[in-house]
Amino acid sequence: MSCLEDCGNCCGLLSSVGIFFLIFLGLALDSGTTSIDFKGDRSSAARNCYIAAAIYFVFAMLSGMCLVKAKSNKQLEEAEAQRKREREQAEERDVKLPSQ
Repeated sequence: MSCLEDCGNCCGLLSSVGIFFLIFLGLALDSGTTSIDFKGDRSSAARNCYIAAAIYFVFAMLSGMCLVKAKSNKQLEEAEAQRKREREQAEERDVKLPSQ
C-alpha cells in the first residue's frame, strides 16, 4: 500500500464515523431529548453539528479522491513494470538470435 492509499483509508474512515456521530448528535439535540444534559440553545448547537458533519463530508470526499489517485498511480506503475519486462525479454531474444 502506498502512503496516499493509507492516508485515504484512515481519513475516510474517521470522517465517516464523524459524519454519523455529528448527524446523530444534531438529531438528538433537535428532538429535545433529556438524555443529553445541555445548557444553551439546542437548535444552534444542532445546526453547528450539521455544519461540522458537512465539513467532515468534504474531507471524506477528499479521502475518496486520494484513494482514486492511489489506484491510478498503482495501475500506471504496474503498466510501466510490464512494459519494462517486455522490453527486457525482447532484448534477451535479440541477443540470443545472432549467436545461434
